[in-house]
Amino acid sequence: MPLMRAGILLFTLLLAGLVRAEPAPMVEVPAGSFVQGSRDGEPDEGPPRRVKLDAFRIDRYEVTQAEYAACVKAGHCTAARRYPECVGDRLPVVGVSWDDAAAYCAWRGKRLPGEAEWERAARGTDGRRFPWGDELDCKRANFGNFIGAGPCSGQNPGRVLPVGSRPAGASPSGALDMAGNVWEWTADRYLRYADGKPAGPTDHRVVRGGSCCSYFALPTTTNRLSFPASYRDRDIGFRCAR
Repeated sequence: MPLMRAGILLFTLLLAGLVRAEPAPMVEVPAGSFVQGSRDGEPDEGPPRRVKLDAFRIDRYEVTQAEYAACVKAGHCTAARRYPECVGDRLPVVGVSWDDAAAYCAWRGKRLPGEAEWERAARGTDGRRFPWGDELDCKRANFGNFIGAGPCSGQNPGRVLPVGSRPAGASPSGALDMAGNVWEWTADRYLRYADGKPAGPTDHRVVRGGSCCSYFALPTTTNRLSFPASYRDRDIGFRCAR
C-alpha cells in the first residue's frame, strides 16, 4: 500500500506540474581537446584552433514540441511561435528565441551548450566535415531542400522531421540531427575566433547545424550563423547540455 500511495502522489504531482517528467536522454562527451573551426568553410569558421574542454553531456535529440509544451504548461516558458506546417509532438520545437531556449534548459536543470561544446559533440576529435564523416550524404540528415531546390531536393522533404529520424547520421558521441532538421541555439555570442571580439552586432548569438530548408550553407560541423537573441523562425530550435 505505501508504494501504491507513493505512485499515486507522484502521478498527482506530475499532473500539477510540480514534478517534471523524465527529461530527454543525453550522451556523454569525454574531457579532452579537439580542433575547432576550418580553413575550408566560410571566413568566420577560421582560423582552426585547438580547444580543451571538460567532460559534459548533451541531449541526444533536439528538444521536441511536446517537451517544450510541458515547460509552458508549468509556467516557466513562453509559448513558441507556431507554424501550420511544423506542428507535432515529436517534431523539434521551433519559433523560439535564445531566451526561450535558455529558459527551457534551466527548467530542466541544464543549460544551452557552448559553441565549442556543440562542435565537439558534432564532429568528435578527428576533424570530420559532417557528423558521420567527410562526404555529403542526403540520406543521413534532413537538409538541402529550399522550396524545391538544393542538393537534396529529390530526397528530403523541405520541412522539419521528427527528431531522430535519420539515425545513420549520428555524431561520434551518438547525438542525432546535428546536421540539418533545425538550426540550434548555442550559449555563445557571435565572436571572431582570432581575437574574441564581436563578429557582428553584440546581441547576436550563434546557431549551429544547418536546417531542413536553409540556403545559407551545407550543414557542416564547423558552419556558423548568428541571429539576434530575440529572433524566432520556423527552422530554429535547440538542445540542452549539462
